[in-house]
Amino acid sequence: MNATTMQTFTGKLVDLSTFNEGHVRLPDIAHALSIINRFTGHSKCPYSVAQHSVLVSRLTLPENALWGLLHDASEAYLGDVATPLKRMLPGYRELEEQVQRTIAKVFRLQWPIPEDVHEADKRALLAEKRDLLTCDHDWGIDAEAHCGPVNPYNWVQAKKLFEDRYKELVP
Repeated sequence: MNATTMQTFTGKLVDLSTFNEGHVRLPDIAHALSIINRFTGHSKCPYSVAQHSVLVSRLTLPENALWGLLHDASEAYLGDVATPLKRMLPGYRELEEQVQRTIAKVFRLQWPIPEDVHEADKRALLAEKRDLLTCDHDWGIDAEAHCGPVNPYNWVQAKKLFEDRYKELVP
């Protein structure tokens, strides 16, 4: 194992410097995203990226629902880096795009991510902000939270929710 290799939940060794389609496994994505907390853990209670992804998939147009579910799938391999930190790390953003593109190929999703998914992500973010964060600062996001309330699940429930949503979208 070299310095750029990680082991996934299913035991797969993934070299992030040569990330490819053979590295992508839905069980790894579902498990990791169910344990990774949104907002770098700065919320009233734990809230997983997996549950967020399901919410986004439900807020998109039906034809983009799978993209909504997998829009943060790169975080299963790279972790959830706070947006302000991402802005300071241009190399990270490039790696994130490369991993996300590879995941898109595996699941036969068009590139780039549809604008509808970005809009659904913003609406989900605002609902999560409303229900899960302690302060209501203006983030300058031009969208409205047309959903809610957001009630966090534990990681086991979030993982099942994610897997069930995938099975619903890809029978």
